[in-house]
Amino acid sequence: MMGQPVPEPQTRRAVTAAWGLLVVRLLARGYLVFLVALAACATLPMAFGLTGTVVQSGSMMPHIHVGDVVLSRPLPANAPTPLGRVVTFPAAPGSAEPGTRLHRIVGMNRDGSLITRGDANRVADSAPLARSDVIAVGCLLVPWIGLPAFWLQHGLVLPFAGWLAVTLLALLIEFLASREETQERRDRRSRHAQPPRRGIPALVGGVGAESALSVVALVLCAAMVALAPITPSASSAFTATTRNVGNNWVAAMVSTPAKLSFATNPSNSTGGNVFATQPAVVIQTSTGSSTTSTAPVTLSITTPAGATLSCSTNPVAAVAGTAQFSGCKIDKTGTYTLTATSPGLASAVSANFTISTGPATKLVFTTTPTNTARNTVFTNQPVVAVQDAGGNTVTGSTIPVTLSITSGALVCTSNPKNAVAGIATFAGCRINQTGNYVFTATSGSLNGVSPSFFIFSSASKLVFLTSPSSTSSGAPFASQPVVAIQDGNGDTTNGTNSITLTITTPAGATLTCASNPKTAANGTATFSGCAIGKAGTYTLKAAASGLSSATSVSFTISAGSAARLSFTSSPSNSTSSSTFTTQPVVAILDTFGNTTTSTTAITLAITTPAGATLTCTSNPKTAASGVVTFSGCRIDRVGSYTLTATASGLTSAASAGFTISPGAAAKVVFTTSPGTSVHGVAFPTQPVVAIEDAAGNLVSAAVFVTLTITAPTGGANLTCLFNPILTGGGTGTFIACRIDRAGTYTLTGASSGLTSGVSTSFVVS
Repeated sequence: MMGQPVPEPQTRRAVTAAWGLLVVRLLARGYLVFLVALAACATLPMAFGLTGTVVQSGSMMPHIHVGDVVLSRPLPANAPTPLGRVVTFPAAPGSAEPGTRLHRIVGMNRDGSLITRGDANRVADSAPLARSDVIAVGCLLVPWIGLPAFWLQHGLVLPFAGWLAVTLLALLIEFLASREETQERRDRRSRHAQPPRRGIPALVGGVGAESALSVVALVLCAAMVALAPITPSASSAFTATTRNVGNNWVAAMVSTPAKLSFATNPSNSTGGNVFATQPAVVIQTSTGSSTTSTAPVTLSITTPAGATLSCSTNPVAAVAGTAQFSGCKIDKTGTYTLTATSPGLASAVSANFTISTGPATKLVFTTTPTNTARNTVFTNQPVVAVQDAGGNTVTGSTIPVTLSITSGALVCTSNPKNAVAGIATFAGCRINQTGNYVFTATSGSLNGVSPSFFIFSSASKLVFLTSPSSTSSGAPFASQPVVAIQDGNGDTTNGTNSITLTITTPAGATLTCASNPKTAANGTATFSGCAIGKAGTYTLKAAASGLSSATSVSFTISAGSAARLSFTSSPSNSTSSSTFTTQPVVAILDTFGNTTTSTTAITLAITTPAGATLTCTSNPKTAASGVVTFSGCRIDRVGSYTLTATASGLTSAASAGFTISPGAAAKVVFTTSPGTSVHGVAFPTQPVVAIEDAAGNLVSAAVFVTLTITAPTGGANLTCLFNPILTGGGTGTFIACRIDRAGTYTLTGASSGLTSGVSTSFVVS
């Protein structure tokens, strides 16, 4: 049985050495790759117009360190001001470190100049920066790659030599490792008898592709050493105590914001004018150390007392732990402190500062007249204050103030008026014309305008500015009435009285309007939709409480289009066939009942004839001026009737009812004639007679009627029980009448003064 082979000590040492070489090679290769990558990041963007600057000091820590390369691009003239951005700019004349500065823009002064500060500095740079002096705006940061240049430029030999030794050692290790790998690949190809590969061309001096990293790193190292003396650089100099005063090379510890503190307090100022020294607030830790917080900070007046604080921006986002305010001012005079607040942080209160009255900048009306009658002294006389930019009265001012208006005459007891303790109080002012006005106050270059007010007249009467126009019945006037409220001089006032329109002499007519009464607006009431239905000539009356009424000019309402017929006179009662005493008259009317001028032909007819006949001298008959007067009209049959009037296209009309009575007794008529009979025997049907008028209507008359054989022949005789007989109710019936001889006969009924009647023929056998 054979045991496991035990490695010899030399084999173990070889393995350990191989692992050690591998680690060294990996470290060397990683270092060179990192170096090449940083160099590429710093140089490739320059092909696209960016420029690189090596940072020379630590005032931008902890964000930007010494030896970092800041890539930046020029600031176009029309580009917005890059507030909050890192920029390069020339150092101010007389600076301890001339050359180029690399700081952040943290604010803007009122004159447009920029405020700059290093992130590690507590306060801003003392010298303002003109926008035109900005060289470039930082846009990309490449760390550490500029350290070799920094060491050479500042004569720091030891760190530079150390870096150079490490780099050369890494290059040597990478070069040897690459040569060994190349040789191993050649040995493997020769053992397998394969032709050499030509895929990757040899590099300089026959070095293979494996040595490319060594070559690139070597070239880069040589370039950095050669260009170090001329590499662009910028000093981010300290202008005050820095946050990391102990060691500029070590990043600041992370600190938790806890409270606010005023780094700069506002300076005294005048009302409405910007503080000469603007407030700056820092965000600190609980121990008072600086932070890099970007929290928003809000300023307010601790005790406003009616004053207002305004700033260019409020709240302001802190930059590297500092909120630099600009354009701050307070309007009202007084002594104030500001309170700075930020969510989650303890607030801070500034030192006291005073706002005093500034120079006069404007005139302000503190009292303006109310609406007043013309030529009447204002109850509220105008008062003008001389004020500074913050609205504070300049109590020392005694300047003369002049009042003026654009039209009309302004009269005051004294104009111009000298201010007393900054106040010009006018007296006795009035205006002689009605209208809307504003006062303008002027004094030299100062001016002010009052609110508007109205000058009106005292109302005393009403006047028709526009009278109604003539129109047809029911149609709205083409010109609607307009009534004004005026004073005694005929000037329209601003009255708002309620005005009522009526017809001066109605005569049965009615006035309708969309709104009546109507409330005046600025002294005028404009009516609408007014109309009168009945034709005629009218005037309107306008009335309002406490004012003299007014009467319009006259206007005419004419009839409208023909619409219907109407009997203006109905027939009177009459007797049959007798002309009506009162003849029918028919009018052609419009919708509102006005007689028109139509000449349409009108036809009369009995509404329910029942066998009766209407006759007139002329029917149909043509209207004259919208009226038809019929004549000679009568009805033959007794009864109660109405007449109907009709015309083409018009609504018909019915007359009032009337009665036709019978006329005077005129004739005797047989209502029943005898039938066939036997001689000497009473007729089976006895004769019946009636008394009628000329139209055949039964007349209720009592007369004696005698029967005779119309033409007796052969000696025949007629006998009746009674003959003659007396009619009752206009009729009479004979009894037991007979004829003694056979034959064909007719009977005659006769009565004195009446036309006799003859029966129908009958036969006696």
